[in-house]
Amino acid sequence: MKIPAAFAALLLGSTLVHAQEPVPVDGVKLLDKAIAAPGSYAQVCDVVMAPQDVPYRAFLIQDFNGAWFSKATEAAVKANRAEVVKAIRSRLLEIDFSRKAQEPPKDPNPEMSADGDDLGYDPGSLNPLLLQLILDLDAIETLPELLAVEDKLVDGINKAKDDAKASPPVVAGWSVALEGGYGEDLRESVLQRKISLFNSRVAQRDLVIAMAKLMRGKSYAPYLTSKIEKDYQKSAKAAAKKGDLAKFKPGEPLPPELEGMPIIVDPILHVPVNTGVGVPIPYSRESRDEIRAAAQKWVSEH
Repeated sequence: MKIPAAFAALLLGSTLVHAQEPVPVDGVKLLDKAIAAPGSYAQVCDVVMAPQDVPYRAFLIQDFNGAWFSKATEAAVKANRAEVVKAIRSRLLEIDFSRKAQEPPKDPNPEMSADGDDLGYDPGSLNPLLLQLILDLDAIETLPELLAVEDKLVDGINKAKDDAKASPPVVAGWSVALEGGYGEDLRESVLQRKISLFNSRVAQRDLVIAMAKLMRGKSYAPYLTSKIEKDYQKSAKAAAKKGDLAKFKPGEPLPPELEGMPIIVDPILHVPVNTGVGVPIPYSRESRDEIRAAAQKWVSEH
């Protein structure tokens, strides 16, 4: 039986369209790979230090422990943003702060390795790469989940502070050291508990600053009136008038002293900022509650 030419063309066109349909991307697998094997690694030479009352650092996630996203990883997650953000939202709610983080296998094909460990973090944990990925994707959709996980983390921190037998919340990838040390009791179990509790507090600060940065990126008015933003603006403006930053002129080539540095013109302040340094801002319960209130308002409005 001979198929009419018009019908044959229709069938062929349908086949071609079907063949060209993109293969669905598994956002969970892509997220897991990005966290466990981000692709770029370097040896950690300097220990990040923080005082007992851990400050915020606007607008940085405070510690990557020698692992960050390669260009290939960045391209893959950004090309599949919707699927990855959906996976992140689910993952945040699945985080179990009582579960010991597992060390992932070494990355067999790193894009860049400078004497690093060639591995990332447990994808099921709260870790710096997960928060950085949220910021890189400008994933303000994750605010409800960030609020939930930050609240759960604070609850775990408070329980561990009040009860010496309670285990601190488990986070992975933060290895900030306490300025002045951890006291005279250096028994391994005691020391490790203090280190874990301290780094869970660093992670909590980063959760708050991640929410702040997401809202700042939208110039969200309830955030812009916050104390964190006011403190940041004051410090950033002062820093822009000092040292090498004072030599920076928007629209002109970077002065030799600033070449290779991550300098941007702040879109709100219109002053140069070194995004690789961050601005330390004192922590307070009031500032934390203020950011949470602004985030909750954003969620209710969207």
